[in-house]
Amino acid sequence: MKKKSLGINFLWNSIGSFTFLFSQWLLSLIVIRVSNNLTNAGVLSLAISITNIFQNIACFNVRPYMVSDNINEYEVEDYLTFRIITIILSFCLCFVYILLFGYTTKKLIIIMLYMLFRIGDAIIDLFHGFEQRKSRMDIGGFSLFCRGILSVISFYLGLKIFNDLIIAIIIMNLTTYIFIFLYDLPMVKKFEKLKINFDKKRIINLFCRFLPLAIGTVLGIMATSIPRQIFEKISGTAALGIYATVATPAVIAQIAASYIYNPLLVDFSKYKKDGNKNKFVKLFVNTNLIILIISIVCYVFSLFLSRPVLNLLYGEKIASYSYLFSIIILYTALTGFQWFFHNILIIFRKIKTLLFVNLSSFIVCLLTATLFIKKFDINGVTYTLILITAVMIIE
Repeated sequence: MKKKSLGINFLWNSIGSFTFLFSQWLLSLIVIRVSNNLTNAGVLSLAISITNIFQNIACFNVRPYMVSDNINEYEVEDYLTFRIITIILSFCLCFVYILLFGYTTKKLIIIMLYMLFRIGDAIIDLFHGFEQRKSRMDIGGFSLFCRGILSVISFYLGLKIFNDLIIAIIIMNLTTYIFIFLYDLPMVKKFEKLKINFDKKRIINLFCRFLPLAIGTVLGIMATSIPRQIFEKISGTAALGIYATVATPAVIAQIAASYIYNPLLVDFSKYKKDGNKNKFVKLFVNTNLIILIISIVCYVFSLFLSRPVLNLLYGEKIASYSYLFSIIILYTALTGFQWFFHNILIIFRKIKTLLFVNLSSFIVCLLTATLFIKKFDINGVTYTLILITAVMIIE
């Protein structure tokens, strides 16, 4: 199959990523509108927050490394076998983790079902990485677009018909895996021969190579998830539901930034391999400028339109918390820069540096999260997140 231009890859990646992002936000809106229950919104937010940690274990942050592997350091079968192992590991660790927090049986079921949904994302992430190396991000973009729409429809119907969050997530899982089987699997097979090879030495080699990267990534994700969990324990699930409802639309600044740099990772890798410093620096500077412009636009929007937009979407009760929105936008804008720098360090194979950066942010989180939340209440979550993200960027 022919390669697609950077413009086509950028366009499809943007359409697909935005649709999928929007669909995940719609899940929170649907929970509030259909079930009219902030506790359900809080449980869903808790599930999303916790599974973010373990989806990253499933992915082991391999994709940026893989798409910049232009010397074929590892084979397709290595990446595929390793992904299967990390998926199994992540699912088991997620179960053990939530048992330690003493959640109710219903919360346990919802979190694990949502983890199953995130495992689908981990499978697709690998397939899309193979396609990205062949300059075919249009396939991944179309997949994200379709799965986003299907997840919203299936989740809505499950909640509307059965009025049960568990059944809604089960139905969403079914539609996701059916689509993976019918579309994504046949498409990736056009580019790569999918084989599994449980070679013990290769698996150990991969594990040792990516372990520092995975540990660093998980520590970074935990640093962003723990403040929400602490807030839920202090203020209750309904309060977390309010925070999550306001915060979810704000991630557009972060995701919009990823639209810019994700399609460029192969180009950054190529310039680095060819020793083309001028092109690398020019692309690096331009990418940062675009992320900055997007962040400023989102922040200005939040100052003037956050309350009317939240009122339109959720009603006056949620709109009364619009003062949270601008501060959350600052956090998500910083996150856009942080993840871009993160991927650049991976291209340069600065794995130990990433581990140190994420460990530092995790320690800062542990030292400040409870203090900030007790002092600043709901805004304390965002203040903690801003602090730890700033630590990551500065280091």
